[in-house]
Amino acid sequence: MIMTAFIWDLDGTLIDSYQAIMKALEVTYKAYDFHDWDKKTIYAYILQESVGQLLEKKSKETGIALSQLRDFFSDEQTKRDDSIKLVPSAKMTLAWADYHGIQQFMYTHKGISTQAVLENLGIKHYFTEILTGDSGFERKPHPEGIHYLMKKYNLKPSETYYIGDRKLDVEVARNAGIFSINLTQPTNLINQNIQDLLEIKTLFSKENEIQIDGSAKNTI
Repeated sequence: MIMTAFIWDLDGTLIDSYQAIMKALEVTYKAYDFHDWDKKTIYAYILQESVGQLLEKKSKETGIALSQLRDFFSDEQTKRDDSIKLVPSAKMTLAWADYHGIQQFMYTHKGISTQAVLENLGIKHYFTEILTGDSGFERKPHPEGIHYLMKKYNLKPSETYYIGDRKLDVEVARNAGIFSINLTQPTNLINQNIQDLLEIKTLFSKENEIQIDGSAKNTI
């Protein structure tokens, strides 16, 4: 039997962490004396691109090593992990997928504190394997992490979905040759836009010809 598989992003998808991310970025800007802090502009940038790309941009502008900026930001973000909350429908959606036998994985840029955050929020047990920014894979949109999971668990591209909330997440799905389900990006040939995670249940209903056991071809 072919098993449907979900590979999840974390920040902004399953957890509400952008307030902590923005505060960590603000502290980083102040620590390195960057004078162009503009909360609204930077928030829009990281939603469209990523924190990693923002830090890379600042590294090129200032000559400060990217690894130094990333490490500082990561430490500041970890300090605020206790303020992170689940997206309201996250646990219900994970439980629904688990009940129906959907394999679930995670591929996130979040670092060493990921495991503890998931444990504290009561959702770690839903994931067969969790890849983080410390797992040694190329950063998204490079598909290395997804390819690793697909090969290790024999996942079929036509039944594997990357679920995220940014353009970067659609791009990594495209680069890996799988489908995308995304909370902000428009529907196209490889991506299905949703407004709430619970819509995933509808996408995989028999009425939409997406069956959990893979006997019907997916339609997104």
